[in-house]
Amino acid sequence: MDELIESLQRLGLTSYEAKTLVVLTQYGSGTAADIHALSGIPRSAVYGVIDKLTDKGLIETQNTKPMRYKAKAPDTVINRLKVDYENAVIFSLEQLELLYHANAGNVEEDSVWSISGVQNVNDKIVGMLESAREEIIFASSYSSLNRVIEVYPIMESIKQAIMKKISEGVKVKITGRDKSHVDDIAEEFPGVEVRVYEEKRNATPLKGGILVIDNEELLIVTVKDENFPMNLNATWYNGKEHVRIFKHFIEAEWDTSRPINI
Repeated sequence: MDELIESLQRLGLTSYEAKTLVVLTQYGSGTAADIHALSGIPRSAVYGVIDKLTDKGLIETQNTKPMRYKAKAPDTVINRLKVDYENAVIFSLEQLELLYHANAGNVEEDSVWSISGVQNVNDKIVGMLESAREEIIFASSYSSLNRVIEVYPIMESIKQAIMKKISEGVKVKITGRDKSHVDDIAEEFPGVEVRVYEEKRNATPLKGGILVIDNEELLIVTVKDENFPMNLNATWYNGKEHVRIFKHFIEAEWDTSRPINI
């Protein structure tokens, strides 16, 4: 019963509304006194809850003395809650989008943000890719990142975002230190400039990479794969000096890397 009440709350009802609806559904009908006794809702709150459920079209009133209340059929109740929920989602999205875009030009320069978790890092990477207008650079796209995509299929959205930008004419450059992985990238993304960076023998493999978008923002991603499931953490920068410094080292790696031709 507690799970049902919690589920109804997720659909937009308050705790008192959910308890009242459950009681009326379970017992067929009841007076205000019955609802108070069976649900534990304070007597002073019962009539307010009844009014709200009536306004939402979830219960009916029987003009008896004392007045009795009856819940509508479950499919009617859920359909009404579903419509209200979907309308609330649409309205909230529209209003949040307006607020977000109104403030988009006011992002503080030289901001630094830490991001944790596969879902959050994935969403940030996709958002950055979608904002690219001229150039995307993935530096050191190591096999560990590819392993993360294998473990977490949601990160396939990154590949889809890259393909979309390629079709729009955005320049995409990728470097890696695992030749077999870099070969796969070259085959998977026709039109991308791919290079392999020859790592020194016995060098400790790095776990992560850097994403640079239009010389305006960059993301440093680290992969924690010592335990399973592996995790991602990232640090996002939008300061011009941050981008210039990292871009300098990325270009140095690019210049000393070997092109991959398919």
